Amino acid sequence: MYNFTGIKPETIELLALNRFNDSKAFYEEHKEELKQGATVPMRQLILDLSDLCCDLDPLMDTNPTYLVSRIRHDTRRTKSKMLYRENLWFMLRRNKFAYPFAPFYWFEFTGEGYSYGLAMWMAKPAQFDFVRKLILKEPERWLDAVAATEQAGLTYGFRDYYKKDKVSDAPQELKKYLNAKNMEFVRRCPDISRLDSTDLVDELRYMISVSSPMYEFLIEAYDNAFNEGLIDADAYRR
Repeated sequence: MYNFTGIKPETIELLALNRFNDSKAFYEEHKEELKQGATVPMRQLILDLSDLCCDLDPLMDTNPTYLVSRIRHDTRRTKSKMLYRENLWFMLRRNKFAYPFAPFYWFEFTGEGYSYGLAMWMAKPAQFDFVRKLILKEPERWLDAVAATEQAGLTYGFRDYYKKDKVSDAPQELKKYLNAKNMEFVRRCPDISRLDSTDLVDELRYMISVSSPMYEFLIEAYDNAFNEGLIDADAYRR
């Protein structure tokens, strides 16, 4: 039995209306509806995934209270001054202050569908060098991990990459990974009806279970960089 009770079509419509109105008065009038219809089910999803995540990485933060994005948009660091968003997401990862830039699983939904996957976004090129080193050291393990993400329904995406080969004499099948500045394995689904079904929990649990070799690979590379002092948690807090 899952905790997840579904995200209803009327909740998705209300989120869109809330963004359209962009009004504190409208939001306050519908605040509890939005919380119960969107934020609470997202927290329930986290609860339904937490056992898998903690088995995979005991340091994973799975506290649902703090992991779901807010409906109220923080406009301080963005060009857009819209007060409210119509999409919600969560990220399953180690504590972002103690372990900044660690690999993470995420889930997001909008009025046009949902997406999820596994990613690793680094702040400095030297941090990502540890991923390259591990790929070159254990290429078969890496390719097996890539195959696992594909079996999990995820597709490798170039978010940002070097146009010049980082390792010119590397095997061709590895170059698109070695040239990456960041990593993302993602699945996008336009069928919003699945948001109102516990099939979504099964889908996400399957994704995490099957793609776990990739998480294990990336977190090992991350720990190598962290232990070498290349990831400064104190700087992230400032």
